[in-house]
Amino acid sequence: MQKKRVYEYEGKVIPATITYKRMRSLRLRYVPDEGSLRISVPYGTLMISIDRFVTKYLPKVLKKVDRKKQNYDGQYLYLFGQKVEVGELEPGEDLKIYKKKGMEYLNEKVPYYSSLMGVNPPYKIRMRNTKRTYGSNSRRTHTLSFQLRLMAFAPSIIDSVIVHELAHHFHFDHSKNFYATVYAYCPDYAKLRKKLIHDEFEG
Repeated sequence: MQKKRVYEYEGKVIPATITYKRMRSLRLRYVPDEGSLRISVPYGTLMISIDRFVTKYLPKVLKKVDRKKQNYDGQYLYLFGQKVEVGELEPGEDLKIYKKKGMEYLNEKVPYYSSLMGVNPPYKIRMRNTKRTYGSNSRRTHTLSFQLRLMAFAPSIIDSVIVHELAHHFHFDHSKNFYATVYAYCPDYAKLRKKLIHDEFEG
């Protein structure tokens, strides 16, 4: 079920689409190309609660968009939560670094957590230059996909995404049982997820 709503911030009118889902908490995303908000909320959430949530978090979301997050600032690249001097890179070279280092890391950590969590058969692993999600689990192809820029974050944050996606092997939703599995193997998941959302690379 969806609803349309309009919000105002500093004189700017921002249309919003509110989608009711089976989930535990409210989520807010700004789509720059559309100039609109996408709000996901649990079923039964009152509009007054949604409005309060948007009022509280909209400034933070827009600030994040305005600063146009850069993992590479022209001389330094964030890699595994550390600021590494790389000098001037050609366009796209930062992504090549993330893919090379990222595949090395994922090829070690995904099998480790798969064994720990009892996931079988092994998943295929790939990395993509996507902006919407840090990770995904394809039941059809039995593949885990990770965002290239995820490798800018500290290993503990990357690992929380790996555990999240592997937990979907058992629960292909975001139910209570799903999160119970996530927290069993990543007790600091909530703290790490917050750092991921707020681009705190260093963990």
